[in-house]
Amino acid sequence: MSFAGLKSAVVCLSLLALPALAADMSTAPYMHAAETKPSLLQMLASAWRPKTVHTAVATPAPAHQARIRHAAAAPRTPNHKTPPVAAATAPETPAAEPITVGAAATPPGQLSEAELAAKGLALFNDASLSGGSKASCATCHFSTGHTNNKTYVGLDAVADGDPNGRNTPTLWGVGERSVFGWQGQAATLEDSIRGIIVNRMKGPDPSKETLAALVAYVKTLNYPANWQVREDGTPRDDASPAVKRGFELYVGDGGCGTCHQLSTFDKKSRDDIGTGGKFKVPALRAVASTAPYFHDGRTASLRDAVKLMWEVYAKKMESRLPTEAELDDLTAYVGAL
Repeated sequence: MSFAGLKSAVVCLSLLALPALAADMSTAPYMHAAETKPSLLQMLASAWRPKTVHTAVATPAPAHQARIRHAAAAPRTPNHKTPPVAAATAPETPAAEPITVGAAATPPGQLSEAELAAKGLALFNDASLSGGSKASCATCHFSTGHTNNKTYVGLDAVADGDPNGRNTPTLWGVGERSVFGWQGQAATLEDSIRGIIVNRMKGPDPSKETLAALVAYVKTLNYPANWQVREDGTPRDDASPAVKRGFELYVGDGGCGTCHQLSTFDKKSRDDIGTGGKFKVPALRAVASTAPYFHDGRTASLRDAVKLMWEVYAKKMESRLPTEAELDDLTAYVGAL
């Protein structure tokens, strides 16, 4: 056979083999490069194939690399998809420490005034503030903050007039006081409450949060509405004639306004009126419902207390004593406060 005839035969065989080559090449990307050598027919076909420019594509990772990657991954479970692994992840910023906010540890500044006062009311009725849980603030002041009208030595009720006793005052209007405690020993309401809890109630030192809540509550304890006397202490136009006359005596000959100064009806200084030492001048609003009177509860009636004080003032100022009618009028005014 001539060379020309041989070439024609090879070309024909090559054309017949192209379908098989196409099928073989469709699986070539998934075969390992070192598995087989190209056949003679494949070499002949590549000689006749037009050369084209291909866009580079990602080459699958070798099988051994794939095995290494999945060895570190969590084992797959049915019906669960394994989340994709990020190629590069920036280091996470450490999370801030969680802040625990509980009722007892909540700073006062994070509560509204109403919330703080509500917390204070609960503490006001909490006997655990005292030693041995024997008493709460409400034991002597009720939940309303008013007085239970008893005289105490510590937490023990004693007879009115006991020289060691202390008469329970009302807490109504306590936010308006100048100083606190029968001996005026506390300059602030916080100091006064702390002193009562620690010294009288024999309880543990209260926290700042406890004091803030108690102060917020007692500051809500206002005086009842008064139809005869204005906020500044002067009688209203429709006040009774006795109250109006009593007011003139209060700021005049009776001398009451010297110590029980309008409009709070108290003052900062302590005075000695002959009852056993220097004591704080108590506020007089709502005084008609706070019997007995003076620090030791020595006087049962308001009229007797008014009479005693006028006599003290008259002796000090060398002035006159009241008439019975004047005592009635002055007691009417003081009782209307």
